[in-house]
Amino acid sequence: MAETHRYTLIEPARLLYASVTEKSAPRGVANAEPKFSGTFGIEEEDFKKIVDIMVAAIKSETGSFTNPGNYFLACQGGKTAGKRAIQAAELKCQKPGTSEDEKFKIREKAAARAALYEPYAGILTASSQFDVELARLEGGKIIDIAAEAHARAQAGKDYFYPGAYVVPAVAFKGFLRKSLDAKDGCTAYLQNVLYVRKGERIAGGSAPSNNEVFGNYAGYSDFDPTANAPSNVDLDDEIPF
Repeated sequence: MAETHRYTLIEPARLLYASVTEKSAPRGVANAEPKFSGTFGIEEEDFKKIVDIMVAAIKSETGSFTNPGNYFLACQGGKTAGKRAIQAAELKCQKPGTSEDEKFKIREKAAARAALYEPYAGILTASSQFDVELARLEGGKIIDIAAEAHARAQAGKDYFYPGAYVVPAVAFKGFLRKSLDAKDGCTAYLQNVLYVRKGERIAGGSAPSNNEVFGNYAGYSDFDPTANAPSNVDLDDEIPF
């Protein structure tokens, strides 16, 4: 098994796409297993530390680290994430049979995502097959949220919605590619999420949108660090962090 590199964010992150209280699966990916997942807009200090962790995780698994574009990465710069959203949209538009109206909607959604990602130093996406521990901060105290369906569903509405400020705890692991058309890389396993404070709700940030955005290419990992079975394929070879 690859070495685990655990990290809890220092600054509150913006929860951009939320599926932390209920599992969901990527749209259009055959036999995809539903998972908990979250996409977070993070600040500069955390982004720099996570970049160092990902490099260390990949080195521990592969023995070296070269161009960032050569790897699958669970965290990328905000501007890079925006560029990749646009690239992914263009690939979808090239699919035979896609109407002009459908192309317009695909590009419109991608442009909105790019505008959402770009203000942040980094975009972190983590997922898990297993329950994510949830808690909220109230009056300086950390209050656990029960691992019960009704309590979690309510927490999703009240606390863990797109736009809220949270502190995620994740475990990074490097992995080796399993096929020639895949990449070595580093994925993030979501372990805990602490709700810190309210933020303006982001429209269209429900779980289905998260999965549609990331699928198995840009951070919504179909590799679970506890299972050691990566099968990720990235879209771009040259865009750095």
